[in-house]
Amino acid sequence: MEYSFKNCTLDDFEFLFELKKENFKWYVDKIWGWNDDDQKQRLKQDLEEHLAHKRIILVDSKKVGVYAVHITENGDLFINEISILKEYQHKGIGRKILEEQLKENRQKGIRTILQVFKDNPAKTLYEELGFKVYGENETHYQMENVK
Repeated sequence: MEYSFKNCTLDDFEFLFELKKENFKWYVDKIWGWNDDDQKQRLKQDLEEHLAHKRIILVDSKKVGVYAVHITENGDLFINEISILKEYQHKGIGRKILEEQLKENRQKGIRTILQVFKDNPAKTLYEELGFKVYGENETHYQMENVK
């Protein structure tokens, strides 16, 4: 499935909130408890701090997800977020985005890192793409690409 990106703006707030709720509510609920108002406030703060790093994933001009990366102070590329609407998952979009990013990073000699909720089934995809766990905390694994 072909995709494209557009820069994220504050006008994307409602889409981003619904995406977060669809994909992460059950994780957050299980660990801390989900509260819409609290999560909206967290998203507003996230957008204030990281809006420039976020891109909306489009398929046929429809918003289907978000992809956010930044370069850390150590020079690593950190994948902050990749999240796709459930109806567009398992169609190869996330895999293709990650494969293209990893190829670019390898050519530049940049290490790629991310963190993933321990219960997130996307961990399997990351492992298939060559990510290995190098650390963990109570809720997340920290992973790096070692291919």
